[in-house]
Amino acid sequence: MGYASRSGRARTNPSNPQAHAVCDRCGFRYNFVDLREQMEWRGAALMNIKILVCSNCLDTPQEQLRAIVVPADPTPIVNARVQDFTLASSDSRVTSGQNTTDPRTGIPVPGGNTRITQTNDVRSTQQTGEAPFGTNQLPGTDPNAVTYRTVSNATNNGSGLIRLTINTTNGMITNQRVVIQEVGGVPANGNWAITVIDASNIDLQSSTFSGTYTSGGYVINNPSLPYGFAQVPRTGSL
Repeated sequence: MGYASRSGRARTNPSNPQAHAVCDRCGFRYNFVDLREQMEWRGAALMNIKILVCSNCLDTPQEQLRAIVVPADPTPIVNARVQDFTLASSDSRVTSGQNTTDPRTGIPVPGGNTRITQTNDVRSTQQTGEAPFGTNQLPGTDPNAVTYRTVSNATNNGSGLIRLTINTTNGMITNQRVVIQEVGGVPANGNWAITVIDASNIDLQSSTFSGTYTSGGYVINNPSLPYGFAQVPRTGSL
């Protein structure tokens, strides 16, 4: 009994004797076959640190000790083509002068208030600024923008429709919808589908001419409706 009491947590079997061993961490006695080798990360591989421990003392290798293996750099492109950033930046806006640069970066500071837009594959400048009276309450009402056109006259097109004379119809197409405001003397204000007549005249489809044009008015592209729609498309269940 005195000898058996010193077996600890090891199993003692006279018919199948097994060696006892002590856990290197907790110090309890176990069967040697039940102890495990403790592994730890060393660099990019697991290494046996040469201690035997019981299942309760066996630690999971600490991932923070594992080395991070950085993959190789991608293969460089042969005969690469790099953008000319100086030319690209100077083409998009007008610089205010060669001596005007950002004091922290040394990059030239663009000046002026012009930006590049694309119209029928022809590069053109579009001014930024406020709408008439300085309120800019309606989208697209910048008088310097290519979407804003002033009205100079309103007449009967000969078929009873309202024909507006504007500064240009460049960029406009038949059946597109526009918003017309501040036309005096003729019932042209509102949302209309148009027919482009020539470089300076448009007809308002489904309109009825009456009265006499007095003054004012402007035309802008309708910003709220997709092309070809007379009303906002419905979504969801009808």
